[in-house]
Amino acid sequence: MSATGRRVEFLARAIVNRLEDRGFVEFRDAEAAILVVTKAIETNFTHLEALEREARLRLGDRATTQQLENEMRRIAAERGVIL
Repeated sequence: MSATGRRVEFLARAIVNRLEDRGFVEFRDAEAAILVVTKAIETNFTHLEALEREARLRLGDRATTQQLENEMRRIAAERGVIL
């Protein structure tokens, strides 16, 4: 497992634990919940990376971080994606 994969799993575990600790959700199988949350996080990261690639293509290499973020928001709005 890559370092990114471990971080995503760690984040998923933290989310599942926090939801249970705060009483929002009671999971019968925490490991299954962690897998679901991990998949959701990975999917969201994949979509964000695609938005970033599209924004970089539109703006070019000289774009600032703020310009890049603004363009990502515009692209997301065009596609009906909520960030």
